[in-house]
Amino acid sequence: MSEILDNIVNCNISIEAPVEDGASFGVILIVGDAPLKKGKNFKDTDKYASIKEIIYAGWEDKEEVYQAALAAFGQEPKPQVVYVAARSVLESGDTEEFSAAVEKAADMPGWYGLALAGAEDEDYRKTAELIERTEKIFAFSVQDKENPLADKKYMRSFGIYSENKYVHIAWMAKVFSFDPGSETWAFKTLSGVNPSEITTSEMRQLEEKGLNYYAACAGRNITRNGYMTGGEWIDVIRFRDWLKNRMQIKIYELFIKNPKIPYTDSGIVLVENQMEAVLAEGQKTGGISETEYNENDEPVRGYTVTVPRSASLGREQRAKRVLTDCHFTARLSGAIHVTELRGNLTF
Repeated sequence: MSEILDNIVNCNISIEAPVEDGASFGVILIVGDAPLKKGKNFKDTDKYASIKEIIYAGWEDKEEVYQAALAAFGQEPKPQVVYVAARSVLESGDTEEFSAAVEKAADMPGWYGLALAGAEDEDYRKTAELIERTEKIFAFSVQDKENPLADKKYMRSFGIYSENKYVHIAWMAKVFSFDPGSETWAFKTLSGVNPSEITTSEMRQLEEKGLNYYAACAGRNITRNGYMTGGEWIDVIRFRDWLKNRMQIKIYELFIKNPKIPYTDSGIVLVENQMEAVLAEGQKTGGISETEYNENDEPVRGYTVTVPRSASLGREQRAKRVLTDCHFTARLSGAIHVTELRGNLTF
């Protein structure tokens, strides 16, 4: 390249690496016992890309972790990775409680959905209480049509009835293949899972107890209904977590990539633009409604963003360099699960 040209037009181009985000909304963590015979590559906590890697770590087909991982990797498309955290053996020779293992793994990045392998109702109760304080979700299955969390209104735990112990892991693996906001947890067919033979009355009882289920309908096996024990839809919680995380990352990137964001209207607009970019992304995936029109043909926007004017903020606040009063509202697109049709036939 010509040195003369460099003297006339001095051009430097830097490659800006994106901020790394440790959050993932499509990865399962299985907590269970270590293999009876540990393989050479076994680690207390690790991620596995196939059932073969689970076998290489030492788990055999009759062990709970193997069965749980098999349920995940048996789905189509199969997960890229599954995390496994093994419970530690204490000095007394006892194995630590599931809740203790979960507490250690809670802050570990890279996973979002939790499942226990070989646990009991009391383990579910303790784990659900822990998960409620995080920004992750917890899935469990029951084989006796009773919900161990029935007296709780947890918004991050959900259960499903099935004779298959690991239907909840198959369910998570299946739905995690969809982007947050693009999915509903109902009407999903699971590989390797037989449907439950339950009556309409039993379905109502399960729903009253806050349990989901997997049953046959019109020649297809499908999941129903897709809500947390507290009544909120699973997809809504997942999308909300994704939206919060995405907005935090986008605004953090703004601070990292610029020498400074001035406390002026133009600087505040940069923050506003990042907020709008994330909401538009959420709208594109299907989590946020598109702009629609009411009966008066007036637009009802899927989202709105409001930020303050710099001059309207107090001198003390500006001196602290903290921007507040940035708000957005968004309409969830939701999902249609039931349709009521009425019509007439005439000659």
